[in-house]
Amino acid sequence: MAARKRRLEVENGLLFASLAEQVKEPFVQIAHAAELLRLHPGKNELEQLFTTITLTSESALKLIDGYLLNVRLQQASELPLEPVSLSSILYDTAQDLDSYARAHDCELDLQIKGKYGPVMGRHDVLRTALQSLGYAFIEAISQQENHSKLTLIARRTSKGMSTGMYSDIDTLSAQLFKQAKVLKGLARQPLSNFTAGSGAGVFVADALLARLKSPMKVSRYGGQNGLSLTLQSSGQLSLV
Repeated sequence: MAARKRRLEVENGLLFASLAEQVKEPFVQIAHAAELLRLHPGKNELEQLFTTITLTSESALKLIDGYLLNVRLQQASELPLEPVSLSSILYDTAQDLDSYARAHDCELDLQIKGKYGPVMGRHDVLRTALQSLGYAFIEAISQQENHSKLTLIARRTSKGMSTGMYSDIDTLSAQLFKQAKVLKGLARQPLSNFTAGSGAGVFVADALLARLKSPMKVSRYGGQNGLSLTLQSSGQLSLV
């Protein structure tokens, strides 16, 4: 018990360090936008600045919510799973990300392949994890000269239901992801080559999904790189 507690404390400390570094940038952007509003309250950019403040603060708060959810889940030695609708979670996630994606000139593409029943998971955990992952991908895509699209996918595989996010950014690799998880919060983050930040959104998603025993992995689909996870079918009838 003491060893588990110590391990969780170390893990939370590393994750919090990554989170703290990540949220600095949104607050700098908010402060800058607020200063512009103070100096030029009557300018035509007023609506755009309000939108920037709103979306930037929302993304930072969602990231913090994801971290806090992970901490709360760690209080239980075992997380009970329940049948959930993966397609419903993906629709909700796409809706959550829509405004942020449009503000960053990123196109969202939702692909749900075939019909299938519920999977074993937790709606709150999956939605929060995919949302955190989506923010990270959108920010990464926005750094590209030619902005691209983010593809959210659910499809059946031989191992279960696979879901994940993909883009045409070629800097994401299995080796990069492995190194990033080891070094989060400790050094210059290798994942900054992908996200241009500390990668906290990716790490929060990874920590949450680990609680479901559905770890993320780097994969390819349709010629694109991405991060995905596999969930097991519940064996029940489809949820309405």
